[in-house]
Amino acid sequence: MEIRSTINVLQSTTRIAVWSTAVIGLTATAFAQGQAIPIVNAGFENDVLNCSGGPQCFQWVIPGWTLSGQGATWKPSTGPGGEFPGGIPEGSNIAALGNASGPGVIIQDLGFAPSANTTYTLTVSVGQRADFPFTAYAVELLVGTTSVASDTTLRPAVATFALDRVSYNSGSSPGTGHLFIRLSVSGGGQAEFDQVALTASPAGPAAQILPQLAFGGGWYTALYFTNITSTPVSFTVSFIGDDGNPLTVSALNGSSVTLNLAARGTALIEIPNAGSLVQGYVSAALPAGVTGYGVFRGSVPSVNDQEAVVPLSGTSATTSTLLFDDTKYITGVAVVNLASVSTTISVLARDNQGNTIGSSNIALAAHAKKAVVLRDLPGLAGVAGSLGTVDFTASIGNLAALGLRFNGLAFTSIPTSDR
Repeated sequence: MEIRSTINVLQSTTRIAVWSTAVIGLTATAFAQGQAIPIVNAGFENDVLNCSGGPQCFQWVIPGWTLSGQGATWKPSTGPGGEFPGGIPEGSNIAALGNASGPGVIIQDLGFAPSANTTYTLTVSVGQRADFPFTAYAVELLVGTTSVASDTTLRPAVATFALDRVSYNSGSSPGTGHLFIRLSVSGGGQAEFDQVALTASPAGPAAQILPQLAFGGGWYTALYFTNITSTPVSFTVSFIGDDGNPLTVSALNGSSVTLNLAARGTALIEIPNAGSLVQGYVSAALPAGVTGYGVFRGSVPSVNDQEAVVPLSGTSATTSTLLFDDTKYITGVAVVNLASVSTTISVLARDNQGNTIGSSNIALAAHAKKAVVLRDLPGLAGVAGSLGTVDFTASIGNLAALGLRFNGLAFTSIPTSDR
């Protein structure tokens, strides 16, 4: 459903689509990739397996990694009826950790201590084979023996891989211990890993997004910012159209505003309800110690104004999970491709028992977004009348997602769980 047609239809009913919109079109700087950190045997191809693939094609060693417990370099079958019939992320081998005999752990010492004021981002493809139960796992970065970033929440679909991501900001005093990567599996099942990568980027201002901007046509948007530090700060708030180009806001005389916040100071930006409806989103590179949020206000003649507070969103997620309740309400969603290349967003909905009730795909051009009523996505009609979650996962790069729940004219934001 196109944005404009959605707005026209739903303004006369629940007005959902105006607000079912997410991020983005950050500047090229916000999408710059960090410096790649060398990892020994990152794709688990160093052990050459002279077999055709399948459950017996493995070796109980993983070169370059310290292995504890149950683990192996494995060449799965990727043909029809195989363990991963759709293929694996790269090469022909993967790391298989854990089995019925017990858990497994692999660790790699990267040989250096983290630099100060640096963000280290680890990505790992996590897989669930078709013929063996998936179990609890962890993807971690450690400084010495201390875990500084981890994730355990990804649940790839059967016979597929999904990309997990963790980030560690070293701060001004990161310590002297070496940086380590640790992949582990517990329980009696198994998890597979591939395509391990680590980047390092200078930790600068944190890009934050107000995923929706709407003014005119009955809508008003405000942004609040506060400086919780004892030092004055200055930063720019930019307004961007749905097409990714700068959006001129007449009330603000331009497409950006520079805010100067005193120590412990607070500022308000208001974009009034004037003229016809205009939509976009907002990007702000917030200095450390600055926080904020947005407010949407919908106005209808002879009805009290309705407001919703919306948190700002980050830009590092590869998967966003939204908890929805479509039993009595209607859920609007928007998904944005933050990458500078085209991507496909996979959408997987589950009910309150964790059972899959539908799936879909959203093709997005670079920096593009799509806003729809959740149940209107192809393959997601089962969302109607259900309570559950929906995962949005980018095949390439990062994404941002936003949810809004409507009850007639009343609405509220739904935060996402991002990783």
